Amino acid sequence: MNLGKTTKVAIGWIVCTVGGVYSFYLAKSSVEKRRYENMKARQRMKASNRGQYEPSSRKFAPQYEPTQ
Repeated sequence: MNLGKTTKVAIGWIVCTVGGVYSFYLAKSSVEKRRYENMKARQRMKASNRGQYEPSSRKFAPQYEPTQ
């Protein structure tokens, strides 16, 4: 089958376009999946911090300040 120059260029554009759209779809779904997982983790952290807590007797050490 003899293909002309224009047909070869058109086939190349089609392959590149389809490949680019598919790559975009894969990247987008990967980002959405990661965002969903992060959102669920934040929701779990927020839910675990609800409730009444007793004041802590634990005191934190003062910040270290270097002397000059």
